[in-house]
Amino acid sequence: MMTITTPISPAVQRAAEVLHEIHNAIERDSGVKATLKRTLTGEPRHQRAAYPIILRYLSDQRAQYQLEQWLWVTGFLAYYPQDINPKSKLTFGDSARQLKTEDGSKGPERRFRSLLETSLEDLRSPLTAMVRLMRSSKKKVVISYPQLLVDLNRWEHPDQYIQDKWARAFWNAPTPPDNAPATDSSDLVDA
Repeated sequence: MMTITTPISPAVQRAAEVLHEIHNAIERDSGVKATLKRTLTGEPRHQRAAYPIILRYLSDQRAQYQLEQWLWVTGFLAYYPQDINPKSKLTFGDSARQLKTEDGSKGPERRFRSLLETSLEDLRSPLTAMVRLMRSSKKKVVISYPQLLVDLNRWEHPDQYIQDKWARAFWNAPTPPDNAPATDSSDLVDA
């Protein structure tokens, strides 16, 4: 019998490498963690304070491409640490489903529906609220931060295939044939 393995997306692999470096650097520094957590408020002064922490790990090309999403995800990493596993196929929809099944209320589903309809420009606050719910959950809700970062970089795609992928994962819908746009291109440019 032949085993078929799905290759790791190069974009997810690159994101995981950088996030792993950042995680190792901040793991024992509560001041740096606090600075990164404050970026989740969205206030420009807190984001600027995190630049020296994050930018040293990003090449010039990465820094100019979706810096705000790097700040969000590293803020989440500081607030709710997770293993950095590039092989994880979890989407944020899978993570939200874990929360929904544990909670039993309609709150997570209502928040998730709203999240799917939010533009990238306005996504920080509802996404942060979902991560806070996940952290406060009685069981550990797993989030794949490398995949989240890559998905956020593709959030504004006209086909909204990321939102569809998250929705399918959340409501446990079957995956359609692979006709989604190419997802391994240079969305996260090599260093």
